[in-house]
Amino acid sequence: MSLSGRVALVTGSSSGIGRAIAMRFARDGADVVVNGRDQKKIDGVVKEITALGRRAVGIRADVANFAESQAMVERTIRELGHVDILVCSAGLFHFGPFLDITEKEWDDVMNVDVKGMFGVTQAALRSMVPRKWGRVIFITAVSGLIGVPHMGHICTAKWASHGMAASLALEFAKFGITVNVIAPGPIDTPLLAAAAERMRGIVPGSHGAPVGRIGKPEEIAAAAAYLASEEAGFTTGQVINVSGGLGI
Repeated sequence: MSLSGRVALVTGSSSGIGRAIAMRFARDGADVVVNGRDQKKIDGVVKEITALGRRAVGIRADVANFAESQAMVERTIRELGHVDILVCSAGLFHFGPFLDITEKEWDDVMNVDVKGMFGVTQAALRSMVPRKWGRVIFITAVSGLIGVPHMGHICTAKWASHGMAASLALEFAKFGITVNVIAPGPIDTPLLAAAAERMRGIVPGSHGAPVGRIGKPEEIAAAAAYLASEEAGFTTGQVINVSGGLGI
């Protein structure tokens, strides 16, 4: 998919799925804003993208902070001219029995996974509307499609994100802007590796989906590349389940 001439902002792109998406976009011709909270990791991804001949800007920002989200989009426009593609990949993962979830854990998940998407998406849409073109992609999880024990707060946040995407898809379709969701299943990232043993026997697919394995970040990036492309202009308001057969 050609993304030549496009500018993409990918939150949570200093590692994992977000990094894979940022790299795929750069290989497809886009200039990319790399975001995260670890400056060293951000700088590493920026270096990889510039080595491909694309422009890259690294911005350390916490999407849970509304002002930082707005400022990140403003800096993107200031340095790269506009925002064509927004991927909201930043997210938190907590795992534990519902009766043990603390108020802080609940708030942390909602602030990053829901409020974080709201803040950066609102700012990005303001840049897209006058240009009459845009692509917004939320990266959630298959837990937004099925109930998962010990993940009450995560499931709630993912379902909320899906509702936001459905609403925005209808509201902004007339501006040539599509809004879609990718709901990954178990993906080979450091986050999954760290939590896998705790989830064994509790979370479906934590050690492999029905296809017989866990997924690769690059497989999520491939779906994102399609949704970000010109070819996906007739696809909006959809949740793409990339989970190796979970939740169907």
